[in-house]
Amino acid sequence: MDEMSERQLRNLLVRANRAIRQDRPPFPEYTNSRLRTYTAATGHARETVRMYQFWFRTRGCTYDRAGQCSMCNYGIGPEIDPRRIVRSVRRRLAEVPEGAHIYLSPSGSLLDDLEVSPGLREQLLRQVAERRPALFAFESRPEVFTEEKLDVLRTLLPDTQIVGQVGVESWNPEVRSLCHLKPTPQKAYLNAARMLQEAGFASIANLTLGAMGLSQKEAYDDTLAGIRDARAAGYTTQMVFPLSAKSGTLLGWAHEQGMWEPPTLWMLVRLLARTADDKARDDEAGDLSISWFAPVIDEVVRSRPDGCDRCRPAVYEALNEFRDYPRAEKLAEIAGWDGCDCPRRTAELLSGDSDAQRDFRSRLRRIAARWTELHMSATPVASPS
Repeated sequence: MDEMSERQLRNLLVRANRAIRQDRPPFPEYTNSRLRTYTAATGHARETVRMYQFWFRTRGCTYDRAGQCSMCNYGIGPEIDPRRIVRSVRRRLAEVPEGAHIYLSPSGSLLDDLEVSPGLREQLLRQVAERRPALFAFESRPEVFTEEKLDVLRTLLPDTQIVGQVGVESWNPEVRSLCHLKPTPQKAYLNAARMLQEAGFASIANLTLGAMGLSQKEAYDDTLAGIRDARAAGYTTQMVFPLSAKSGTLLGWAHEQGMWEPPTLWMLVRLLARTADDKARDDEAGDLSISWFAPVIDEVVRSRPDGCDRCRPAVYEALNEFRDYPRAEKLAEIAGWDGCDCPRRTAELLSGDSDAQRDFRSRLRRIAARWTELHMSATPVASPS
């Protein structure tokens, strides 16, 4: 296993991920769409608004189907009838007032023609346009961004603020390919940022904290660099996602095997405090945001970023205040917390710079070796259709 090339290592990890993915229960055919509402802080003024997030069923994320995502438990399901999806979303949109903030999301990428056909996408966008939204948000992999698709969005939503969200994960191509299993070339992320900027859209770079195989020190440094590099590339907002162990994913399986642990909440606090004010003027909020730092433990989320029972409520409160107005001052009080040992233990995890802390390839090889050992006699996984 130590003699394995990086290409062989990645191929084996992808194979394992596809095998694990097959055990996820599919969405039932009668679940065509869902509507979730939540509050969000938007723009430089961080105005608090109600967001209406629409999810609609597809055959599943194209890239996830190929095993190219080690940490996301994306929904999978049978092939869809576009007419049923359109009717379902239309009924739910009727609940939304005009001038609202709307987020439209399939299982993966809204702009991916293999997941969402151009005809279905246009029908859904026309329905959204009827609500005259103040803001429209969507997410897509950078490979599927084109100027033509963004032109369609602007034509259908001429007076709406549009936000495009991109799963950058890590700005380091090796980490992104081996740890996240996303082989996307760097140029795609640069082009997506450029196209969004030229179209007059805001952009969000999703950056993870705690990739598979990284030590806590490596994970911290990777996200720190990612925040600053995504900024330099022109993304409007850098959104940090501390990772959880989810069932039906290779990352979740590695956690079950004792080969990966989520980042600590205190690591997130330190990272945000260090980077929040990098580009902010005195009279405005910073360009950071955070999400999924407090998921509920359930049948999907098996382990999450955490502290202890003493510090967890205080850290959650501080992080929620930071999300509403991302400046370092919002974390000043929690930075002085002395009610438990969690901050000290995190500091110890992040101290030093030994070779053992910077050897993620060896950790990934051990994950691959463990899976091979346990599944050598397993039936080969079929290629994704």
